[in-house]
Amino acid sequence: MKIPSPKIVEKINLPNNLVLELHDYSRLVAGDRWLVGILAGIPIEISEEDFADRPQELYKEFLKEQGPVIYFELKKERNFIDEKEKDQVFSQMLNELKENVLSYMGHKSFAKGFIGRQIQAFEERQKWQKAII
Repeated sequence: MKIPSPKIVEKINLPNNLVLELHDYSRLVAGDRWLVGILAGIPIEISEEDFADRPQELYKEFLKEQGPVIYFELKKERNFIDEKEKDQVFSQMLNELKENVLSYMGHKSFAKGFIGRQIQAFEERQKWQKAII
């Protein structure tokens, strides 16, 4: 069975000038049972300023591996949902997600914090890779 690609159901402009994209990746799993899934994603552009307190070479290496845009992703899913209930479950999950995370994702320091964690993880991977070579 071919798994359908996620379809975008909504875009929300956040107060911090980021755009939250909500995708439906629900799919039939067996008989009349569904996996109901929502993918919340935010593309975040990386700039040289994000590496101001780090070596210039790290910025270049990060861009080479990750590219100029990184993605925050959050998945919510429920499994084995009756086909008759899948649309209602999806709507409920979507509403709960909006109620619970929009203020977090829309906070003015959200992008900076996420970028910082991604850079730190990248640095740690590089140190580990250099240590084993």
